[in-house]
Amino acid sequence: MEIIELSPAVLDWAASQAGEHMDEIAQKVSKKSAQKIIGGVLTYPQVLKYAKLTGVPLGFLFLEEPPDARKLPLADFRTLPESHPLSRDFFDVFDDIEFKHSWMKERLAAEGAEPLELVGKYSGVWPAVDVLAAEMRNTLVFNDKVLQDVKNSDQLFSALAEKCEQLGIFVFKNGVVGNNTRRSLSVSEFRGFAIADKQCPIVFINGADAPSAWVFTLAHELAHIWLGDSGVSDAGPTAEHKVEKFCNAVAGEFLVPQKLFVELWHSIAESTADARLDVARRTFKVSKIVIARRALDLGFIDKKHYFDIYNLARKVAKELKKPGGDFYRSLAIRNSKAFSLEVANLAVAGAITLGQAGRLLNTNPNNVVKLHERRNAISI
Repeated sequence: MEIIELSPAVLDWAASQAGEHMDEIAQKVSKKSAQKIIGGVLTYPQVLKYAKLTGVPLGFLFLEEPPDARKLPLADFRTLPESHPLSRDFFDVFDDIEFKHSWMKERLAAEGAEPLELVGKYSGVWPAVDVLAAEMRNTLVFNDKVLQDVKNSDQLFSALAEKCEQLGIFVFKNGVVGNNTRRSLSVSEFRGFAIADKQCPIVFINGADAPSAWVFTLAHELAHIWLGDSGVSDAGPTAEHKVEKFCNAVAGEFLVPQKLFVELWHSIAESTADARLDVARRTFKVSKIVIARRALDLGFIDKKHYFDIYNLARKVAKELKKPGGDFYRSLAIRNSKAFSLEVANLAVAGAITLGQAGRLLNTNPNNVVKLHERRNAISI
């Protein structure tokens, strides 16, 4: 059988486009020949399989050097050492969101919508953390009544996302590329990104993360919107980038004000940190992950304790995840509820074609009509 020698550097680049490492792809191509493949020695059928698994055009694998990396369209605030290079999945997601953003921005301009003054309000001049957190709370009307009305962290995320969209900030949350459930997004790459556009600000949440972490990422990205910083975030507790550290601090103060949290922590009779975390979680209606983040920031627990809680939450979420679910609810959440219903309403009214609507929502045109029919029953 014909043997083909390819550049290991190119094979490594191709694997990164699929968000994987070369040895992982090599094992999938052939466990028996994995080491040869890593060294750049493949049969033609193996080359074809490698191209298919990575999603890279076949001709690219025959290059002597990897092609120049695509320029990141946003600022990169990620600093975690375990953060992976942004893969084709990220760029496909960003291109899709940018397509939606351009369309929606044009619609808003045609309707004479006023720009949102809050976007970039503190560009270049950062306020104190508690000042920005308080302003975000007041602007979004995120108060004690909201906390009283929600029962858990899932409802808290829904309530906060709803308030963002009422204000004019579109919130997209998706754990896959478009509606392709076979292309899951990687949390190691990014947790979210923000497009700080005054006419059409957008927040994207990586839904592949632990559901209990979504609300913190949303608050973190909102801080980016107020700063006017479009960018990709890791939003992790070990972030070193000054913008990320500031946005993390604002998100923590926004969700769990320091003064109230410290008073509560010291008033709890339970002796263990976990018991105190559970009491605080129920009090503030946020997840244990968010409370643990706050406790870590304030030195009440260490990083190991936090990551034990975080990793357990992700594990439990994966085990509890059920296939199927309400397709139309998922469709609206993935595409921003406000954006989805705007598209569906226009399509049914004949202002745009069903084909256009289907392309905007990454779905079959028939599903657009059904989404419109169910619009009053869909919640974020």
